[in-house]
Amino acid sequence: MTAPPARAITVLLVEDNPGDARLILELLRHVEAGDFALERVDRLEPALERLKHAGVDAVLLDLGLPDSQGIETFARAQREAPGEPIVVISGLDDERVALEAVRLGAQDYLVKGRIDGQLLARVIRYAIERKRAEVALAASEAHYRTILENVVDAVFVMDSAGRYVDVNPSACDLTGHTREELLRHRVAETWVTEERRAVSERLAELSARRQVSFERRLLRKDGGVILVEGNAVRLPNGRSLMTLRDITERREADEQIRESERRFRELAESVREVFFVVEPGTGRVLYVNPAYEEVFGHSREHAYSTPNAWSEGIHPEDREEALAAEREAARTGEYQAAVYRIVRPDGATRWIRGRATPVRDEAGRIIRLVGVAEDISDLKRTEEQFRQAQKMEAVGRLAGGVAHDFNNLLTAILGYAELLLQDLAPESEHRMDVVEIRTAAQRAARLTGQLLAFSRQQVLQLTVLSVNDVVKNLEKLLRRLIGEDVILHTRLAPDAGNVRADAGQLEQVIVNLAVNARDAMAAGGTLTIETANAELTEAYIEAHQPAAGPYIMLAVTDTGAGISPENRSRIFEPFFTTKEQGKGTGLGLSTVYGIVKQSGGYIWVYSEPGRGATFKLYLPRVDAPVESPAPGRPTEGTPLGTETVLLAEDDEQLRKLVRGFLERVGYRVLAAASAAEALGQAREHEGPVHLLLTDVVMPGQSGRELAGLLAETRPEIRTLFMSGYTDAAIMDQGILERGLEYLQKPFTPAVLARRVRDVLDAE
Repeated sequence: MTAPPARAITVLLVEDNPGDARLILELLRHVEAGDFALERVDRLEPALERLKHAGVDAVLLDLGLPDSQGIETFARAQREAPGEPIVVISGLDDERVALEAVRLGAQDYLVKGRIDGQLLARVIRYAIERKRAEVALAASEAHYRTILENVVDAVFVMDSAGRYVDVNPSACDLTGHTREELLRHRVAETWVTEERRAVSERLAELSARRQVSFERRLLRKDGGVILVEGNAVRLPNGRSLMTLRDITERREADEQIRESERRFRELAESVREVFFVVEPGTGRVLYVNPAYEEVFGHSREHAYSTPNAWSEGIHPEDREEALAAEREAARTGEYQAAVYRIVRPDGATRWIRGRATPVRDEAGRIIRLVGVAEDISDLKRTEEQFRQAQKMEAVGRLAGGVAHDFNNLLTAILGYAELLLQDLAPESEHRMDVVEIRTAAQRAARLTGQLLAFSRQQVLQLTVLSVNDVVKNLEKLLRRLIGEDVILHTRLAPDAGNVRADAGQLEQVIVNLAVNARDAMAAGGTLTIETANAELTEAYIEAHQPAAGPYIMLAVTDTGAGISPENRSRIFEPFFTTKEQGKGTGLGLSTVYGIVKQSGGYIWVYSEPGRGATFKLYLPRVDAPVESPAPGRPTEGTPLGTETVLLAEDDEQLRKLVRGFLERVGYRVLAAASAAEALGQAREHEGPVHLLLTDVVMPGQSGRELAGLLAETRPEIRTLFMSGYTDAAIMDQGILERGLEYLQKPFTPAVLARRVRDVLDAE
C-alpha cells in the first residue's frame, strides 16, 4: 500500500513586484521533495482579508508594499494574523528592518537577490515548524499558568539557591506578600525564626529524595503566625516546587474535637447510668462506659469481644421486646425506649430502662445507635411498695368500715346478752346459752379489734415508754409462747431512747411477731429480739421513703424457713396466710403493720427462702422521760346515776339498747337518731342536760359538731364519744384529741355504766 500524497504547503506571497513574484514561484516549483501551492496578492489589505477567511501554512511578506512600508507592514500582519508563521522579504538596503522584524516575532527573513529554491523551501518549512513549536509552548505555559493560578494550595517554585522564582495567587494570600515581594525573598525568610533551620534542612533532603513533607509555622507579612502543612518535590530542571496549606483552623478544630472527646469521655465514664454505642443490625457493642460493669456485671472487654453480649444479658422473657425497640430505632430513625430485665452473671436480676437514639451520617444513613441504660431496680421496688401501700390503704378503709358497722351489731349483742344474764336466775337452763352468745360476741369483738388495728382506725392510749422495758416485761410470756424448742435471745441497747406509743398495742406487735416466728421454726431454732438507736441513712430513706429523723429500731429475727419473694410482697395483707387451713386468720402481721403505721413508724421484712426472716420496726424517738400509767378506778359493781343523758346514735338497735340500759340504772335519757334531732330535744328540754353520749360519725353533722353546737347553749354539758372506728378527718393520725372522752365499740352495759359515771364524776 502506498502512502497518500502529502498535502501541499500553502504559501501566501504578498509582493507587489510581478518579476519578484514570478521568480519566487519558479524557485519553489523546481524544489525537489516539496510541493508548494503559492497564492499572491500585491498589497497588505487584501492579504489580511485573505488570512481572515482561510488559513495558510506560511506567509512571505515583502516589507515594501504600495499600502504599507517597513516594519509597520510586519507589525500589522502579526497583529491581525498572530497565528501565521511570517517570513519577511526585503531588499539589500532593508536588511536592518528585516532583522528588527525577526526580533519582533518574524520566523526568518530573505533578502532579494540572495534567494535560491532550496533556501526558500527550507526557510518556509523551518518557519512553519518554529511557529508550531511556539504555539505549543505558549499553550503549555498557559496551561501551567492556569493550573498554577487556580490551585487552592499555595504554590512556590524555588531555585537551587533557595530563592522564590514563581508563586501563585494563593501563595500571596497565604503569606500576605505580593508576588513581586515574594520573588525578592529567599525561602527561609518567610518562616518563623526558630523554624527556619528545620525548614531548610527538610528542603535540603530533596537532593537525595524526590519528595518531603512537614508541618511548620509560617510568618505572614503582618506578623501573624499560621501552622501550615507543606509538601516539596524536586523538579527535573534543578528547581523545587513547594505547596503549603493553612491547617491552623483544622488543628484548632482537631484540638477542639480532642477536647470535646476528652470531656465526653469524662462525662460518660463518670455517670452512674450505662452509656452505650452499638452497631445497628448486628448489635455489636462499640463503646460502653465503666457503669456497665457495675450494672451488667460483665467487664467492658467482654462487651467488646463477645458477639451479642448486650442482647444475651437481657432476661429471656424480655429479650424480644427490648430488641424490637432497638430494631424500630434502626428502622425509623426515631428515639425509642424500653423497660426490661437483665440477668447478671451472679444470677441477680435488675430492671433496666433503656433509651436509644439513632446517629446518621452525611448521607442520612443510620450508622450508630447511642443510648443510656438506667438501673431502675430501686425505682421498681419503690413503685411496688407504693402499689402495696395503696392496696393496703384500700383494704384498710374497707376493713375499718366493716369493723365499724360490725361493732354496732356486736355492741347490741353483748349488751342484750349482759342484760339477759342479769335477768336469768343462776339455775336457769338458758343461762349457758346466753353465756355462749356473749363469748362468741367477745371473740368477734377481738377480730374487729384486729381489723381496726390494721386499718389504723383504733384509739391509741399514747404514753412515753421505753421499748426495752416493754420487751423485758414480755420475756416470760414470750418464752411460754414460743416453746422449749426455740431459744430466745434479747439484745437490748442500753442507750436505746424512748418512743410515744400505746404500750398494749406495742406488746401485741411483739407477741404477734414472736408467734409468727415460732410457726416458721417447726423444728426449733433461735428467736432474737434487739433494739438500737437509729439515724436512717440517705440511701435507706431513698429506698424505703421514711421521714428523716431519729428512730428506735426494734428487730425480731428468726432462723426459720424464710419467705419467698412473692409471699414477701403480700405478707402484710389482711387474711393472707401461708399456714394450712384452720391454723391462722391472716390478721397477725396485718395488725402489726397497722399498729406500727398508726404509731408513726415503719416496718420492713428482710428474708430469703431457707435463711430465716427479720422484721425491722422503726418508731420515732422522743426526747422525753417515761410516763407512769394513770391508776385505774375500781370496777366492782354497776354504778348508778340519776342525771339526764342526751343520746345521739343513728343505729336504731344500738340506740334502743343503750337507752334501755341507762334508764335501768337510773338515768333519764333523751334519745335522738341524728345531730339535728338531738339539738331539737335539747332546746325543748327545760331542765339541765348533764351528759351528751354521741356516736362520732353520723349522717349529716358529726358528733364533734353536735358537741360544739350544744356547748354554745349548754356550756356545762359533758360529752362522751363512742364509735366503732375513728374517722381520719376527725382524728389526728388516728388518735382522738387529748382531753376528749371516748368509748370504743363494742362495749358491755357494765363498761358503759362505768364510763358514763367516770365522765360525770370527773373534776
